[in-house]
Amino acid sequence: MRILVVDDDDQILQLVTAMLELEGHAVETASNGVDALLRVGDNRPEAILLDIVLPQMDGATVAQKLREDPGTANIPIVFLTGLVDSEEVRRRGPIIGGQYFLAKPFDAERLFDVLMLATEKA
Repeated sequence: MRILVVDDDDQILQLVTAMLELEGHAVETASNGVDALLRVGDNRPEAILLDIVLPQMDGATVAQKLREDPGTANIPIVFLTGLVDSEEVRRRGPIIGGQYFLAKPFDAERLFDVLMLATEKA
């Protein structure tokens, strides 16, 4: 699966890229919202892992722009966030307000569980 990972933290990008590539996924990365939209346009990913707090354009705005475009509206998006703690996501489940969330920090098993849920329902 082609996955775009968007985060302004280089350590998170490296960690998530390594986890995904070990499972055989093709990974592209972006470190801000504007770059994320450009990368989606260049090579449509099958899923996006998207940080909420990003420079230049936040993750919520990126997601809104993707949803408004019929060519990208159905790409599954999983928000990566430090704004909601892991316990709250565990208590409420990976879907909050109709969106998939993965609270930082997370482990590989949780990453793949939420990614699988998001892509199965797309």
